Order: sequence, then structure tokens, then C-alpha cells
Amino acid sequence: MHAHSILVVAATVIGIGATLVAFNGAHAQSSLPSPLPPLSLTDAQRIAALDAPQINAQAAATRAAREAIIGAGELPDPKLILALDNVPADRSDRYSLTQDFMTMRKIGFSQEFTRGDKLALRGNRAAAEERREAASLVLAKVNLRRDVALAWIDRHVAERQRDLLISLSREAELQVAAAQSTLAGGKEQAADPFIARFMAAQIADRMVENQRLVARANANLRRWIGSAAKRPLGDAPAFDQLAHRPTELVNGLDAHPQLAMYAPMQSMAENDLRLAEATKYPDWNLDVTYGQRGPSYSNMISIGVRIDLPIFQSRRQDPAIASKLAAVEQIRARAEDALRAHAAEVDVMLADWDAAKARLQRYRAELLPLARERADVTLAAYRGGKSDLTPVLDARRNEIETQLNQLMAEGELARAWANLNFLLAGPKDLQ
Repeated sequence: MHAHSILVVAATVIGIGATLVAFNGAHAQSSLPSPLPPLSLTDAQRIAALDAPQINAQAAATRAAREAIIGAGELPDPKLILALDNVPADRSDRYSLTQDFMTMRKIGFSQEFTRGDKLALRGNRAAAEERREAASLVLAKVNLRRDVALAWIDRHVAERQRDLLISLSREAELQVAAAQSTLAGGKEQAADPFIARFMAAQIADRMVENQRLVARANANLRRWIGSAAKRPLGDAPAFDQLAHRPTELVNGLDAHPQLAMYAPMQSMAENDLRLAEATKYPDWNLDVTYGQRGPSYSNMISIGVRIDLPIFQSRRQDPAIASKLAAVEQIRARAEDALRAHAAEVDVMLADWDAAKARLQRYRAELLPLARERADVTLAAYRGGKSDLTPVLDARRNEIETQLNQLMAEGELARAWANLNFLLAGPKDLQ
């Protein structure tokens, strides 16, 4: 029976060892001295901003809106008039351009004169649209910095978890070997080696899952910064310190890029409403033509004025005005809803950050020291022959879970920090 147990334990240790060797080999390659400089969070954000497609696209939209302002307040282009008037269609002079005194070859132009208040409103609307696109550009830059920070943090947390699991795996191998040795010497219960093997297998399973998390984090970071994701990560920033005071984040909602676009959107809607109201007051056209007749007749100059007649306002202008008024009310309601939703979101993020800070502090000051103390006490009792291996492994498993939970708390704090720290625009975002 002892020989069979030894073979089973040996096979298990070999299997777990193969997993650990593969994991450690991958880690060893990433841990070798790298000629690449460390990648700080600030470096990652700077690299991502150099050629970000979403930033380039929104910058192009902003330029397009800016260029549109120039022509928005100008009169329409004049129209060239070329015409043949009163050409005979029958009798002996049919299709002649010179025989009939009424026949004329005409050339001239037509110009629409739009009311000055309408031109001003169109210019104001175009300017508001440019402000909306500029606000969207700032928001895109802020979102980029936040998303890059979250990707950087995910990789940072996954790699810290990997380092912890590698350390724990080595201890687990030693515990399996120790349990097997004491069992062979008759000093251990038969179940102890299996408990040690089970804990080692659990750690190996966690390491496989961690490999997936590291790969996902690398892929996500590579999306933002390309080949620069191959660089080792630098030191993490202080996740318990924000760039802005919490009161600034809560009370200064008007400065948040997430809400900045609603003011120009409301201005656009109000200008559309005033433009609809202005259609009740007609514009006018001036037509000037020169008519050339046959050599026996005098040439003619014609001047005409055309004026719109908004005489069916109840069926034409009024419904359009009502539609634009409803659009104004819609934008106002959407802006108010966005303000309330964003205020609640900021409160939630601050609560998450405060809670994560408190949790992490509790892990550091109480939970992890207590778990380590329990593991040390049970190990001392085991070494003194006052206990078997099971309490030692239980205490050690509890310590491992506490360490991993502490890492999870650090990740939660870091993500809450990123969401808050990059909530407002920085000086570079406004350029």
C-alpha cells in the first residue's frame, strides 16, 4: 500500500511540476533583463494618443465643422440665366431667332437675398456645431486616457497575481514532498499527502487561469499602444491619491467632458427653432437679364423681384416651428437626464474608491497579518509534534486566499482610481 501511495504521489508531483515548469518558463522569459525601457502608465497614454483612430476621426469632424462656419452666414451663390424667349414654332419664320420682334436671346443672373437675421442664425448654429464637435474631441481624449489606464492596470494586477502564484507554487511543491516524506516514515496520516497534492493542484489551476488573464491584458493593452505593449511595466502610481479633490468632482459637473457637449447641442436646437420662426418673414430674389433681339429691333433689359409668400402658415410654418420646439425640449430633457446620471455615476465611483481603499487597508493591517500569524502558529505546532499537517495546510490555504483577495482589492482600487482620475480633461486634452 505504501508503494502504491508513493507512486501516486510521485505521478501527481510530476504532473503538477510540468505545469509549473511551463508557467515558470514563460515567467522566466518575461523576467529576463529586457533592453526595453519600463512602460509607465503615463508613457502608455502618451503612445496611445500619438495615432489613435478615434481621436483622428473626431479631430477631422471638428475641422469639418470649423470650416463650415465660414460659409454658413453667406448669401447663396448667384444663378446664371441663359434663355431663349418667344422662338416661333410655325409659319415661314419658325425657329428663327431674328425674324420675330418678340424673340430674344437672354443672359442674366438671379440672386437670392436672405434676411440678415437668418444668416446670423445659420452662422450661430454652425458655430454651436463646431463647439459640440470640439467637446466630443475632448471627451474622446479623456476616454482614451481612461481606457489605456484600465488596460495598463489589468496587466499590472494580472502580473502581480502571477508572481504571487509562482511563489506559492514552489511552496506547494515543498509541502507535497514533505508530506510524502513523513508518510513514508510513518509519521503522517495517510490523507495528508492527498490534501497537500489537492492544494498544489488548486494553485496550478489558478496559474492556468492567470495565464489567460495575462494574455487578455496584453492583448487589450496592445490594442491601444501596439508593439510598445511588449515593454515591461514600470512602477504603478499611487492609487490612493486622486488628481482632483472629491469635492471638485462632485460640485464641478459643468467642467466634466461627459456633459460639455449638451450646451452647444441645446444652442443648435434653439437656433433651429428661431430659423423655423424666421420662415414667416420672406426672403426675396433679384433677377436681371439682358435680351438680344433681331437687328431690326431694340435689345431689352429686364429686372424682376420675387418674394416668398408664407400665406399658409398654419399648414406649413407653424408645424415646422412646433417640431423644432419639441426638439429643444428633448435636448433640455436629455441634458438634465445626463446630468443626473453622471452625478450619480460620480457618487458611485467615489463610493467604490473609498470602499476599495478601506478594504485594502483592512487587508494590509488586519486580515493578512492574522492569516500569516495563524499559518505560523499551526506550523510551529506541527513542527513541535502537537498537530498533524491538515491544520497547517488549512491555515496556509486561508493565507493564500487572503493574499489573492488583497490583490483583487488592489485591482478594484486601481480601477476606481482610473475612472475618477481621468474623469476631467487635462491641459493636453484641450489642445
